[in-house]
Amino acid sequence: MSSFVLKMIAAVTMFIDHAGLLLFPDLEIMRIIGRLAFPIYAYCIAEGFRYTKNRKLYFLRVFILGLVCQIVYTVVDRQLYLGILIVFSLSILLMAIADSFKQAMRGNPSIIGQHLAKLLRVEAIPNTNDRIINGALLAASVCASLLLCLTVDVDYGFFGILLPVFTSVFEDRPRRLVMFTATLLALSIDLTSGGFIYQFWCLLAVPLLAMYNGKPGKYRMKYFFYIFYPAHLVFLYALDMFI
Repeated sequence: MSSFVLKMIAAVTMFIDHAGLLLFPDLEIMRIIGRLAFPIYAYCIAEGFRYTKNRKLYFLRVFILGLVCQIVYTVVDRQLYLGILIVFSLSILLMAIADSFKQAMRGNPSIIGQHLAKLLRVEAIPNTNDRIINGALLAASVCASLLLCLTVDVDYGFFGILLPVFTSVFEDRPRRLVMFTATLLALSIDLTSGGFIYQFWCLLAVPLLAMYNGKPGKYRMKYFFYIFYPAHLVFLYALDMFI
């Protein structure tokens, strides 16, 4: 199963989920089906970060679209609620810091260390200092994410931010899937304890991801999936207002 097929499954189930939320709140089956969307997208975010040629551009695409959607959320709901694209933006930042930390731990000059060396106008940061700096920054970033989730309503919460991050820790696919499953289970327990009774159904996404072949597929249409997210929300909100 290619990443294109996975993204199509995620897009369709997300549409069903949001249609159930806005238009058919009594049809629980639509919310259950919709539990597949987030974990598939989270896994694809980790894969996208792994294979993208330009991580800065990858982050900016997700963040800018998330910022636009965030403005709509805030105006419509009249409350501060961080949507899923902002969550994934934070995930990408954490993955970048974690990847820099892994470079330092392997004894290689890290990305953060290289930028810091340029800023300080020195030839290089010693590896020991590089490890300390990256480790401290990673720990501070994780703590900041946790504090944010405790302060503001964040879609899928703290474990939602960490899901792509933990998925990207290992190089081989089997261990990535194991880490993904463990984090998804922790997320399900967290959200279920918070009152969202459908969340454990998201674990059904794991068998689908186990069939992922690591290939993008014949059709990529990456910009379609970026456009589809705000477009389907506008359509459903407009339909809800009309009805």
